[in-house]
Amino acid sequence: MDPREAILARLLIVAGSVDTSLSQRRNETDVSGSNLPAVILFDGEENNAGEIPKRRLGGPPSPQIIEMMPEVQFRLEGKAPEVGTKLNLLRGKLIDAVLADSALLALTSNGVSIRYEGSRTATERGRSMEGGIGVAFTFTYLLRPGQVAG
Repeated sequence: MDPREAILARLLIVAGSVDTSLSQRRNETDVSGSNLPAVILFDGEENNAGEIPKRRLGGPPSPQIIEMMPEVQFRLEGKAPEVGTKLNLLRGKLIDAVLADSALLALTSNGVSIRYEGSRTATERGRSMEGGIGVAFTFTYLLRPGQVAG
């Protein structure tokens, strides 16, 4: 299996386990109303961070070191004073869960290559307060040419 997809699939499971009352979504930008509260995984970007040098000439292509940056967003609706507090609680639980998840760590290049990058909040007033927080991570994994498609 593609390491990128394996990490994303596991990350959605971990994010959903932080609060099982949240509806789980992936790459959905228009989530509101009956779909709230929700946790949404955005696949994000990835970059090539280098190549592991070949050990012998004519051998298989060198593995690539990839850094991928998915984002997990929590979206809630509620009373204004409570939304920010709830979002921060979910953020904290997610950070703890992701950085300690043995299955996610096993998918990284060296078993420890998950980095918390930060978070951003957004709120909007309507009949009630709608708020969200995006929590970003960087996962470093090895892309082995010839083994990505399956």
